[in-house]
Amino acid sequence: MKKTALATGAAALVISLSGCGAHAINGTASTDPQLFGNAQELVRAATNGTEKAKSAKFSMESSIAGLDMNGQGAGRFDGENTAMRMTMHVATVDEEIRYVDKTMYIQLPEQTRARMTGGKPWGKVDPDSALGKEMGAAQAQQNDPSQTLQQIQEAGTIKRSEETTLDGQQATHYWIDMDLAKVADKLAEGSLSQAAIAQLKGKVSTIPVEVWLDKDQLPMQFTENLTEVMKAAGGGTGPATLTMKYSDWGTPVDVQAPPADQVGELKLPG
Repeated sequence: MKKTALATGAAALVISLSGCGAHAINGTASTDPQLFGNAQELVRAATNGTEKAKSAKFSMESSIAGLDMNGQGAGRFDGENTAMRMTMHVATVDEEIRYVDKTMYIQLPEQTRARMTGGKPWGKVDPDSALGKEMGAAQAQQNDPSQTLQQIQEAGTIKRSEETTLDGQQATHYWIDMDLAKVADKLAEGSLSQAAIAQLKGKVSTIPVEVWLDKDQLPMQFTENLTEVMKAAGGGTGPATLTMKYSDWGTPVDVQAPPADQVGELKLPG
């Protein structure tokens, strides 16, 4: 479980959206009103849309440090009222995760419940514990697009962009370089240790990010490639990628904590 949390956190550090098309630019103002010439303009437009919509359905796929994960769910992205539910397949394990009232709940496979949750189907992660804070930060960074947009605003430079289609819908596609030095603190909060970050200095300066926005400037997909980051931090030499897709913006999302009599404190193997 610890490995899952760390890998999920690593996936959450930088975000990008994918696509294809034409009308490329190179970090300069675009004459096409559908394309933004700098990251700040892009973020302002996308943030306006997400703040109004507040909720969406999403899916994710990642492969980090040899750990494959995929899942789908829905989230309400609303500051202190943020909530999320997601079903996940991690390696050979199926889980359900709920994040509500700043608390993480994980539904574990039956064979692990006796030793991890006292036989209860759900495990509660103490929100004040180091693991609880780490997992909460990781989920917020990974699933809440506003967290991604903030990082892009603070550290991103648009290298090129194009008009395209994604999943049959009109979209704009942006290739963005994230300045590693400017997101180092976020990396330390949700994923890599300070020692691991220190290893990155002089080895990795930027993290490639891609973003797709729909015609209303709402995020459709983020794709990030952390291969060089994980390699430099000693996390292996294989691919390290994360893709997040969003749809049905504005759809109502209701997330409830599991019934109290089905919840035990999550106890990690020693």
